Order: sequence, then C-alpha cells, then structure tokens
Amino acid sequence: MRGKARIAASAALILALPACSAEKDQPLRGALTTATDIDLTWRDERPGIAGHVLEFATDEDGPYTVLQYLAPQVTRYRHPDLLPHTTFHYRLTSYRGPTTRPHLTERTDGIRLTWTDDSSAEDGYLLETRKKDAERYDPVAVLDPGTEATDFVPLPEERHAAYRVRAFVLGERSNIVRLTTGE
Repeated sequence: MRGKARIAASAALILALPACSAEKDQPLRGALTTATDIDLTWRDERPGIAGHVLEFATDEDGPYTVLQYLAPQVTRYRHPDLLPHTTFHYRLTSYRGPTTRPHLTERTDGIRLTWTDDSSAEDGYLLETRKKDAERYDPVAVLDPGTEATDFVPLPEERHAAYRVRAFVLGERSNIVRLTTGE
C-alpha cells in the first residue's frame, strides 16, 4: 500500500508542475461567473510595476478598448452585464513610471493641477488619488503625453484626497483570455 501511495503522490506532483508553470507564464485568468458576467484575476509580482491597463475586444486582433487603469495592488476585475453569446478577449499591459506632486489650485468648480513635464517618451500621464485614510493611490484620469496641467472636479470623497501625477510608459502584455458569454 505504501508503494502505491508514493506513486500516486508522484503522479499528482508531476501533473501539478505544468499547472504552476502555466500560471507563471499566463498571469491573466478569467471565468464566466454568470451567463453575462466575467471575472478576471491575475498575479504580477515583478518589481517596479506601477500598475496595469486592463483591455478587452470582441476580436482577438482588436481593436482593444481600455476597461480601466489599475493600481498594482488590484488583482481582480468583474466585467458585468455583457452581451449574450459574444466572445470577449482580455489582456493586461503593465506600466511603469515616476510620480510627481502637482501644484494644486482650488477653484469654485473644482481644482487645477499643474506640474513640469520632466519625462521623455512617456505614453501619457495618470492622475492618481489617495482618498483620506486610504492605503493606496488609484488612477482616476488618463492624460496625453506632454501634458503639464489639468482641471479636475473631485467627487465628494476625493475632496480631501492626496494627488499625484505619474508619467507612465507601457510595458509587457499578458496572455490573452478568451471567454464566450451564455444565455
């Protein structure tokens, strides 16, 4: 009996190894959680990653549409209420880049943020906020390359937030996840 148990354990380990390496090579995973909701999860523990851009398309070759820019601590996303009987393709693109504290000017209709463009060859800027008592900054606006100012109307919970601007450069893309909705 002991010999058979060892063989079974060895076989289980051999079968588990490809799954572990597949997860490392393909960090983005998805599941159809209802007939029209898709849940996506990922892991990316590479140093220096400032966040990810989550995109989708209905054709694997695109065009892809940005769902959201996400902080590095975010590792899941639900894409809800999708068209039935439709195939969706998802991918993640990492981004990196330095941050700067913008100069903030209060206005009656919001705030104006200004900064100096010290970056070269950025793909754009992200305005990031950290709400009062929050632990992380989250992207709230995407700005064109070379931008040095923006007007922003904060939501009530962002009124006392901390603000920063990130010059970002897009990096590596993940695997593509393909799922078809039901109904």
